[in-house]
Amino acid sequence: HTLQTVCGGDGTLAFGKGLSDPDEPDVWLRDFTGATRLWIEAGQPDEVALTKACRQADQVVLYTFSHAAEVWWKGIQNKLTRLANLSVWRIPAEQSQALAALAQRSMQLQATLQEGTLMLGDATRHVDVEPLRWK
Repeated sequence: HTLQTVCGGDGTLAFGKGLSDPDEPDVWLRDFTGATRLWIEAGQPDEVALTKACRQADQVVLYTFSHAAEVWWKGIQNKLTRLANLSVWRIPAEQSQALAALAQRSMQLQATLQEGTLMLGDATRHVDVEPLRWK
């Protein structure tokens, strides 16, 4: 969805330092000038981290996935309304757990995106992910 639109064929999608460096995203798309076009986070970052990301990137996409996501969202939702370049997506807990079960140390996955559903699978299993847009 957003990735294809923002990328437009320009730039490099790469993993950031995310967990070890709060100044970098989990995944980002930088164009050939070094500008951050897309900042992708997973989890439940605080308002300060999201505001900083929105200042540094053209678009910020957050995927939240844990059982506590609803509680986190109720506490932060009103604080994020002014961040126009932020999108927040909720991956339902059951789908998140199915994705975790699909993960292997060395894996090759096939991905298909159709009508808002991401289908990820390997040679023997597949998981359908239908993220819910919160913002």
